[in-house]
Amino acid sequence: MGKMTNKRRTYIKPLAAFVTATLSTWASAQGAENIQELSVTKAKTQSEQSYKVEKSSSIKSTQPLVDTAKSITVINKAVMKDRNVDSLQDALRNVSGISLAAGEGGAPAGDSLSIRGFSAANDIFIDGIRDIAGYDRDTYNVEQIEVAKGPSSATTGRGSTGGSINLTTKTATLDEFNDASLRLGTESDYRAQIDSNFKVAETSALRVNLLVDKGDVAGRDHVEKEKQAVAVSFATGLGTNSRFNLNADYQNQDNMSDYGIPWVGSSPVAELAGSENAAPPVNFTNFYGNVYRDFEDIEAYSTTAKYEYDLSQTTMLRAQGRIGRVERKDTVTAPRFIDVKTTTDIRMSDVKNRDTRNELATLQLDLVGEYYFAGVKHNVVTGVELTNETFSRWNVTALVADNLKNEPALNDLYNPDAYLPYTGQYGRDGTSTEAVAKTRAIYAFDTITFNEYWQLTAGLRSEQYDSDYQYDYKDPALMISTSDTMTSWNASAVYKPSQNSSIYFGAGNSYNPSAEGIAVSTRGNSSELDPEKSQSYELGTKWNLLDDKLMTSAAIFRTVKTNARVDDPNSDQRGVEVLDGEQRVQGLELSAIGIITDELSIIGSYTYQDSEVTESTATGDVGHNLARAPKNSYSVWARYDFSDAIAAGFGAQYIGERYNGNSATSRKADSYVLFDMMLSYQATEQLSIQFNGENLTDEDYEDKLGGGHFIPGQGRYFTLTASYSF
Repeated sequence: MGKMTNKRRTYIKPLAAFVTATLSTWASAQGAENIQELSVTKAKTQSEQSYKVEKSSSIKSTQPLVDTAKSITVINKAVMKDRNVDSLQDALRNVSGISLAAGEGGAPAGDSLSIRGFSAANDIFIDGIRDIAGYDRDTYNVEQIEVAKGPSSATTGRGSTGGSINLTTKTATLDEFNDASLRLGTESDYRAQIDSNFKVAETSALRVNLLVDKGDVAGRDHVEKEKQAVAVSFATGLGTNSRFNLNADYQNQDNMSDYGIPWVGSSPVAELAGSENAAPPVNFTNFYGNVYRDFEDIEAYSTTAKYEYDLSQTTMLRAQGRIGRVERKDTVTAPRFIDVKTTTDIRMSDVKNRDTRNELATLQLDLVGEYYFAGVKHNVVTGVELTNETFSRWNVTALVADNLKNEPALNDLYNPDAYLPYTGQYGRDGTSTEAVAKTRAIYAFDTITFNEYWQLTAGLRSEQYDSDYQYDYKDPALMISTSDTMTSWNASAVYKPSQNSSIYFGAGNSYNPSAEGIAVSTRGNSSELDPEKSQSYELGTKWNLLDDKLMTSAAIFRTVKTNARVDDPNSDQRGVEVLDGEQRVQGLELSAIGIITDELSIIGSYTYQDSEVTESTATGDVGHNLARAPKNSYSVWARYDFSDAIAAGFGAQYIGERYNGNSATSRKADSYVLFDMMLSYQATEQLSIQFNGENLTDEDYEDKLGGGHFIPGQGRYFTLTASYSF
């Protein structure tokens, strides 16, 4: 591994070839009998243009969405295309009740977010497998994104207190197509993609996705992003009782690190009076880093193999395995006042360096079946999961003295200079730390259909989660170990007034172990504490209306974390905690998605959440809102087709005021509303042109909230995309 320097690189390594002649020969020779695939493997939209999805792609969800006792929002490729989505964060604009977090200290910036007031940074999955590394996930190889709300440890494992997110990747099919697109934007940016699928044998296919993306970030001075990616999917046995998929993905990102703008403290200099515990009165384009020192390089690899075999018309065996790795190197300047009580100067000495690698090896075995006992139908899923996760971090030191840190250099709050001379250099000193976590789990789910009116679902997961953290750079023998056994459950009852509707009540729990993110905190007694526990209840109804083209839903929910970690009032040592806290979130959710008329499609949701710290040992915290939990939020997007060739879309997103922490000293972010639009023209059968505008009013807003800073959201931005299919 090379040393970390301030030199920024643009490169892409070749992806190792994995589709061999042996595989092709074996695929062609398959003589498996063509039979109907089980419904659990299918999750298709009604049409290419429909926003509505009938079923989750999760193998553990055997019922249609209308009969699933949980709030689930699916963002499919039609929505992503219309809304110009190219990242997970962009896609989540379509779901209310979600807010974003900024990188802080040991946690890097990336897809860090909260669902229903609880952190979901470690609750992001790709094809049902946890993806814990901190980075921005692109959607170039994503078919759809599912957001499931409410505790789901029984389904996903540790965490998932507020919910979880699953990205379903593109795989090879027996269709023949080539889709290419080129997007140009107002930030000197471009994005080129190609998605090609080839039938290579009677039951075999190959799919290739390529991406090149580069440009500045609207509304942020000096911040730019660049990425290249390739994904290859090979499938054989399609349409038979023996199916095999092999998918490989590689992404390279070369970005400018950005920690945004510092919060103002509680007792600032008189010049900042009126901005206490909030954003300073500065231009939200201000960049407080240094373009010569700051950078972010990310490489992500993964290879996934999946085999499905239909033992009978009603029973399927599935095995899925993945190996993956995410390497991240970055240097970022954390914007901090030297002393906000006496000056507005920003110091350049608070530099954060990361040189990390996340690795994953996982195997899932599932048996899925549909059976009848005494006239009662059972949809059963049973399985085991074996996962090894590794987090490595190399110690980064100044190979050449950092003049910005040592002198020290200052920056002006109102007119920062991103080009202050920099003569330092950082790199590894040869030492590192490593955390290794092992998951061993067994689970079972059963949905019992008694008759056309009543269903009952129950699920249980037993999970052994062990971690070893070698945390000292100088002494590799120093180790912190944790071992947690967690039993998670969920249960629900569904009453169907009609075939196209349901009324449900669901309950479940979740666990948050101290080593949830693999590396346990070395401060205090974190490794000695039992996992935090949460329970949730949800009462809701779902209706498919307008000839099943529009799905509407409404739900009330309540989640309580009964043993939250809080400071031990009887200890003078920093970081010593007890499980005596309690946190509660309750509220209402409304949503609608689908086709209202032949011309009008919609995806919209509203969330009201009342969050509160109900018990805490810290003075003043009781009664405070939870971090990043806006009381009100909504998202709505509508598309209208004027003709077969011309369509327009318009949307709005609102997020209410929220705080960056759970304590009485937390900083407050203001509410905001954003407006987006789209115009599309189908010029020919193969060529389409699409114009998008985002944040039309050029709203300044605090998007990602951190402890000492926040990252402003994207400014006004326009793009023109040409797509060609052949």
